[in-house]
Parts: sequence; C-alpha cells; structure tokens
Amino acid sequence: MQARGAIEILEESVNLLREAPAAAVAAYLTGSIPFAVALLFFFTEMTRSPFASERLALDSLGVAALLIWKHVWQAIFMARLHGQLSSRPAAGGILRLVAMQCAVQPLRLIAVPVGLLLAVPFASTVAFFRNFSLFAALGEANPATAARHQAGLWSRQNWGVLGVMTIAALLLFLNILIVLVMLPGLGRSILGIEGDLARLGSGFFNATTMAVAASVTWLAIDALLSALYVLRCFYGASVVTGEDLMAALRRAMGIAAMALILLCAAPGVARAQAPQSPTSIDVQRLDRSIDATIHRREFTWRSPPSASEQPQGRWTSWVDKVAGWVRRGWNWLLDRIADWFRPPNERESRTSPASPRKLIEIWTSVVVALLIAAVFVYFFRRRNTAVVAVKAPASATAATNLADESLTADRLPESSWLKLAEESMARGEYRLALRALYLAALNHMSHREFISIRRWKTGLDYRRELERRARTMPSVSPELTPVFVRVIAMFERGWYGRHAVERADVDALLGDLEEMRRYAQRA
Repeated sequence: MQARGAIEILEESVNLLREAPAAAVAAYLTGSIPFAVALLFFFTEMTRSPFASERLALDSLGVAALLIWKHVWQAIFMARLHGQLSSRPAAGGILRLVAMQCAVQPLRLIAVPVGLLLAVPFASTVAFFRNFSLFAALGEANPATAARHQAGLWSRQNWGVLGVMTIAALLLFLNILIVLVMLPGLGRSILGIEGDLARLGSGFFNATTMAVAASVTWLAIDALLSALYVLRCFYGASVVTGEDLMAALRRAMGIAAMALILLCAAPGVARAQAPQSPTSIDVQRLDRSIDATIHRREFTWRSPPSASEQPQGRWTSWVDKVAGWVRRGWNWLLDRIADWFRPPNERESRTSPASPRKLIEIWTSVVVALLIAAVFVYFFRRRNTAVVAVKAPASATAATNLADESLTADRLPESSWLKLAEESMARGEYRLALRALYLAALNHMSHREFISIRRWKTGLDYRRELERRARTMPSVSPELTPVFVRVIAMFERGWYGRHAVERADVDALLGDLEEMRRYAQRA
C-alpha cells in the first residue's frame, strides 16, 4: 500500500473527528479536561504560592493520578474512533487497560523529551505511545509489539504530519494568547466592564495566561493527533488484513442497497405522478398573452426603442454626434487604462496608430465635457444663498438637568459643576446644589486619576476604587479617603434620603469638598 501524504491523512483525521459519535467526544473530554485544569492549578501553585514546597508531594500525586485517568479515557476515545473504520470490537477489560497505562505511559515523560533531543527517534517514539493506547484498548494480546511495528511504518509521513501539526499548534497558541490578552480591554471598551483583569493592563500577559493558552491549544491538537494515529494503525494493519478494502466494500454495498430501494420505489412514484394527456392550445389566445406580457412595464426596458420613435431634426442629429464623440472618447480612455494592466506582449499586439478623425473626436469630447462642467460651476456659484442669522449658543450649564439620574461627572468640567451649584443655591434648590457639588468632587478625583467615572458605578464602587489605588500609590495622603467617604455619605443622605436638604448641608459638603481638594493636591 502506498503511503498517503501528510496533508491527505490530516484531512482524513479531521473528517474522522467530525464524524465521531457523542460517546467518543464525551470520553475524550472526560479524560482531558480534569487533567488540564489540575495541571493549571499545579503550575500556578508551584510558581506563586509561598507554601509550594509543602504541597509539592500531595499535588504531584494528584496530577499523576489524573495523568493515568487521561490516558485511560484517551485510549477508550481512540478505540471508539477505530470502531468507525473497522468492525473489530474492543475486547480489552478496563482493569487490564488501567494496568497497561500505568506501566507504560509514564515512560512517555522521559522517552519523548529524549527522542526530541536525539531528533531521529522522536517521530517513532510519539507514534509508539499513541499506538500503544489504541492497541491496549482494542485488547491486543501484545500491544507493545503491535505499537512498535506500526510506529516504524511510513516514517516520512510521520515526520511530515508532526511538522505540520507543530506549525499549526504555534499559530493556534498565538491566536488564543492574543484573544485572551485583548478580551478584558474589549470588555471595558464595548461593554463598560472594568474588572480586575482590565486594570492589570500589560500585567495580564504573564506565565499563567500563557499556560491557559497552551492548555487550550493542547486540547485541540491532542484530539487531532489521536485520530491521526488511529488512521495510521488502521491503514498499517490493512496492509496484511485488507480491512480498508472490506470497509470500502461495506460502504459500497450500503450505497447500492439504498440505490436499489430508490429504484424499486421509482416506478410507483412515476405512476402516481404520470402526466395527463395534453390538451389543445389556442394559438390566438397564446399570442395575445405573449403580446400583453412583453408590453408590461417591468419588461419594456429590456427592448430597444424602434427606429420610427427616434426624434428627428438638425439639433437632434448634432446632439447625437456629440454624444457619440463623448462615448467613443470615454471608451478610448477605458481602453488606455486597461492597457496599463495588460502584459507587454498583449499591449504591443493591441497597439495600433490612431486615425486623425479619432483624435479629433477624443479632443472634442474632452472640450465639451470641460465646457459643460464650467457652465455648471458658474451657475451654482452665482446662486444666492440665504443668510442665516447665527444665534448665540446657550451655555452648557443652563441646559444641564441636575435631576437626571443618567448624568455623569465627566459631562462638564469641575468649574461648571461649581457654577451650577451656585446657581441652584441662589434659586433655593439646595438638593440640586448638593448633587452638583458631588459631581464636582467626582470630576476632581477623576482628573487626579484616583477614580474612573462610569455610569454604572455607585458611591461604594468609587470608595473601594480609591481605597485600592491608595494602597498602591504611596504619595496619596491618608486623610484623603475619609474625607471622600464623608462627601459620598453626605450626598447620598441628602439625595436619597427623605428629609429636606438645608443650606447648612450644602455648606458642610462644600467645606468637605475644599478639604478633599487640598489633600488631593498633595499627592
């Protein structure tokens, strides 16, 4: 049997995965996802926890147990994929399968890196351990011998497949990593969600993020490699048993049986749908129907006007000549543009000397077009435009509704909020003045980059954000946070409370605002 190319067998592997039954997919996910999650937790614990040395033994034992768990379910997954290709049943017991995986698969952790360093046996080593899982699940009497024999077949194909899969894994890893890094920023820009991940900024690009991207890449590539080595083992065994020909014969027999059923059912369907005897056609009525149809509005634009309908006269013929010159000049210009993009040999074969009459027509068309454009520009410039009186713009502060709950502090500068507060106090609207002072305080804190203003944030959210940033900014005065908390409390008590707001409440909030600004300027 001639070996298939690397791309060909990869395409067959993708199709095999797409046709995999739900039980096979569930078996793969049952084994792979717990191991991937446990490995991520183990990596994070060992690299970040100060108690890593104390938990190393117990955590390593858990990861090792989940590794065997993964290999057992991976073997079951490969056996079920093999069942789609062959009629050979899986005859191995689960206890025998677990024992074989415990005895052989841990050696992969040493053999594969050594094979990679030596380069030559790397492809055969990878194939051997994959094949061993399949033959152990199929109940092979000596799975190691069968796996070693299949691993030695078609070395060029094996190396080609691993090379292509390595490039694909690197590209997939980079794409997943880019998505993970950009996702928090997109959530903040589009949805307005500013969580801890978005505030990390470039710090989000760390070893843990790369480990998550590597785990997702491994889940996709590992399933495809399992399907690939199932196909290699199936075709390798078919060299002796002819199992691939039997499978093709079974598929052909199934198609033939389906075609036979359709052919047997066809006469009955044909008899049921037999056409009735044709009736006589009235020729005159048919002509009238055709004539009425072609004169309908939606079809008349397809027919050119008749020669008798063309207008006659000296001016009409002159306009037709000018239009013809313009049309030919335009076609000439399009031909010249098209010649720029043709190969030199085609351009030389198409080049022919232009006649004097053709040049005259072209230049006449250009002059006429320029004259028409000049006339249009002249008349449009002479049109008198009505003078529109410009009204003085109303002040932004007068159009601001302080009672609007959707109003945010970044709508106006701090000075405008203070001006609104003075105007509200002059009118005796102390509750609105209280809110204007509160928005001025938020605007000042945002300008100093202590908080970020968002419509969905509450006073508690602003307080927590200031406390969090104060812990990371040593220059922030410790008295700033209590004063800011007092400003928030006074506003919420007056704005959401049931008692009336007095002038004294506004003066107290104004004093706290001045104190807050004084502490904020020290940072």
